[in-house]
Amino acid sequence: MKKRVVFLVFLVAFLPLSGQPGGVSFVLEVPEEVTAGEDFEVELFFRKGDLEDYSRFSQVLPQGFTASNISSPNADFTFSDQRVRIIWLKLPEEEEVQVKYVISVDERLSGKLELSGTFAYVINGERAYMSLPRPEVVSIRPSPDIDPALVVDVREFPGMIRQTAVSPASREAFATVIRQQPVTEPNGLVYVTLLINAPEGTSFLKLEESIPGGYSFEALDANDAIVSQASSLARFVWMRPPGESLFTIRYRLVPILETKQQPLVIRGSLSYTEDGATKEVRPRQVDVNLGSLDKTEQLALLATGEVGTGEGISSTAGTLPGTGQQTDGATTVSEETTPDESTAPASGPAGAPAVNGIQVLQPAAGVVFRIQLAAVKHPVYAGTFFQESSLFRNVKVEKIEGLHKYTVGPASNYAEAVQMKDRINSQSPVTDAFIVAYRNGKRVPVEDVL
Repeated sequence: MKKRVVFLVFLVAFLPLSGQPGGVSFVLEVPEEVTAGEDFEVELFFRKGDLEDYSRFSQVLPQGFTASNISSPNADFTFSDQRVRIIWLKLPEEEEVQVKYVISVDERLSGKLELSGTFAYVINGERAYMSLPRPEVVSIRPSPDIDPALVVDVREFPGMIRQTAVSPASREAFATVIRQQPVTEPNGLVYVTLLINAPEGTSFLKLEESIPGGYSFEALDANDAIVSQASSLARFVWMRPPGESLFTIRYRLVPILETKQQPLVIRGSLSYTEDGATKEVRPRQVDVNLGSLDKTEQLALLATGEVGTGEGISSTAGTLPGTGQQTDGATTVSEETTPDESTAPASGPAGAPAVNGIQVLQPAAGVVFRIQLAAVKHPVYAGTFFQESSLFRNVKVEKIEGLHKYTVGPASNYAEAVQMKDRINSQSPVTDAFIVAYRNGKRVPVEDVL
């Protein structure tokens, strides 16, 4: 059950309203009690009255509690140094603004959590403040899953943290999260696998990975994470870590049709809670097949950078060979695998030239009909778009007047070409295919060869 505490500024009948924004108030809704090790939701309702611009809400949390955003319209939500900060430079147009965030409770806690909060705002060019008249109390029940001897009162928890030493092994570990060198398939799909070792005692995990331009993002195995995407950032959030502290996630990047794919550079970060504080680490990237390792080898890789046999693993989180430039945990792929208008043709099947895995159309003698599927400025991994049908094995590419044109065929006569075109438009993802003609390897109007 939640309880609602309302603080109204100068709305009591016997107090004057002069110099104050009429009708300003905020309402804080919290549960009456929660169990340690679990999360609970806080709802903040801010009735803005005459305010339009700068406002700020702040709230201090004791050690052992962390906060993460759910919804804060038009606001910048941060949690650092045990303080929740929600800042509006421009308030939403709605009269009442609703904010939601989650507070995570360390599983070792019990006792009373006192929640207060302060609003700061600007009125008539001057700052003003309002606070809850008294702290709101949330009762923390001890977790039934933890040894009672480890349970600590909320008020004593900060002292316990100061006495807790970090083991040398944890300080010297090679990595907390490892990204396998991304795998690019011939059809342009990029597969990314990460191995995560959730720090002991953490109650919250967030992995963020950048998405290179020209690609869309698809989660394949999120391991119970809440997955979202904001602009060029893919986000995996665990309000509570998975049952196993050691786990993997997988996602893929899909080339976007008619869009130039930018160099495949992936930057990431893993945020987690430890001893009541939020920490952040960056993935270490290694050239190893994580799926081929057993749990012992995975743990050895995380701890030492080796798979347990003394064999070193090449990590790209460091210096790019031959450049001296720090990668900062970024993934890079050579230009030969990055689609670009100036990409030199690579060798395809049987030594034929190819562009992004699609063979270049070779001249043929006589009259030939083909079916055009697409025409784009920048070359694409066409297999990604035609693999749902049997078209892919026959697709060829040619560059005409600055466009990369993809066709399938050949058809020996016009009647066969018509049947092929109709079948493609009705039975494949392509719906606007049309017939094109060639005479001795040169494209000509269809009517010239009928």
